[in-house]
Amino acid sequence: MFINGRIIKEIALSSGADQVGITTAEPLFYMKERLENRKKEHRITPFETSEPYSRIKPGLLLQDCQSIITIAAPYAAAEHPVPQKTAEPTGKVARCARSLDYHVLIETLCRQIIKGLQQEFGTGFEYRILCDRSPLLERELVSNSGLGLIGENCTLINHRYGSYTALGTILTTLAFEPDQPEGKHCMQCGRCREACPTGALLAPYIINPYLCLSYLTQASGCFPRTMRSKMDRQIYGCDICQEICPHNQDAKCSPIPEMAFSFFPAKPLLLPLLRLTQKEFKTTINLTSAGWRGKTILQRNAVIALGNIKDPHTVKPLAAILKNDNRAIIRLHTAWALGRIRNGKALFALEKAYHNDPDLEVRKEAKLALQEN
Repeated sequence: MFINGRIIKEIALSSGADQVGITTAEPLFYMKERLENRKKEHRITPFETSEPYSRIKPGLLLQDCQSIITIAAPYAAAEHPVPQKTAEPTGKVARCARSLDYHVLIETLCRQIIKGLQQEFGTGFEYRILCDRSPLLERELVSNSGLGLIGENCTLINHRYGSYTALGTILTTLAFEPDQPEGKHCMQCGRCREACPTGALLAPYIINPYLCLSYLTQASGCFPRTMRSKMDRQIYGCDICQEICPHNQDAKCSPIPEMAFSFFPAKPLLLPLLRLTQKEFKTTINLTSAGWRGKTILQRNAVIALGNIKDPHTVKPLAAILKNDNRAIIRLHTAWALGRIRNGKALFALEKAYHNDPDLEVRKEAKLALQEN
C-alpha cells in the first residue's frame, strides 16, 4: 500500500523547493549495458565508481529501501552586468559554482523534508540523503520521478528551470506512490554537440569526460597540453552546451535566496585570483561548489586562461610566478602561458626557467614553450 506523496510536496514547497518528485527503488537494470560500455570505452572518471551494480541498485545503499524522493534545486541567478572599470583579463565560471555550494543547499532542503516526514510518520523509518557524491545514477532517478528529461548533452532538463539545477535524492524505507516520468524527449537538435569546443559529446547521450572542460577544470594534476588552448577563459566548469540548448532559453531564475549572491563572480579578474590568500579563499570561493578543488587547481586554470588571452601586460606577473612560486604545478602551466605570449620578456623568463628551475617537468615545459612558434 503506497502513501500519498502529497505531504512531501507540501513540505518541500514550504521549504522553498518546488521541484520534488518520487520514484521507486527498483534497480535500473536497463542502464547496466550502457554503464558497461562506458567502462569498455574508458569513459569512467576517477570521480565515479566503475562497478555497475552499485550505480543501479539503491538497495545496496539503504537496506529495505522502498522509495526515492528526488529534488531538482535551481541555481541560476539573474545576472546583473557591472561595467568593467579595468582592462584586466577575466575568466569564466560556470553558473553552478558562483553562489552558495549547492551541496549545502540540497542537504538543507532534504533535512527539512525529513523533519516534516518524521512529524507526520514518526521516526521509525530509515533514510539516506545523497547529493553528487552518490554512486547512483542521479539524473536517471530524477528523470524517472517526473522532474525532467535527459538531453543529448547528458544533463537533466527540468521543465521550469532548464538544466541549471542541482540534483539530490533521499532514499527511504517509506513506500510512497511514485510519480510518472514526463514522457517528453530532447529536441535532438544537435546544437549542444556542435557547440562543444572539444568534441566531448561524441554522439547523442554519449560523452567522453576526458574531453569535457567541466571535468578537466576540476581534475587534479597537469592539465593536458593538447586541451589547454581549447579551455579559452574557463577556470571552473563549462556552460557552453547548456547555454546553446533551446530548453534553457526561457528557463526561470532560481527563487532560492541563497542562490542570488555570488561568492565567485561569473567573470573574475584573473591576476587578483593568482594573488588570493588562503584566508581570502576560505571566505569567498570556498563557500561555493568550486571550493572542494582548492586554491591551487583554480590558480592553475587561471594561468592557462591568461595564456589563451595572450595579453602582453600579464608577462611581468607571470614571470614573477614562474620565478618565485613554490608550487611546480603552477610554474609548469605558467611556462606554457608565457610561451603563448612569446614577446621578448616572456622568452627571457622562459630561458631562465629552462636553465634554473629545480623541477625537471617545469624545465621540460619551458623548453617546449621556447621551441614552439
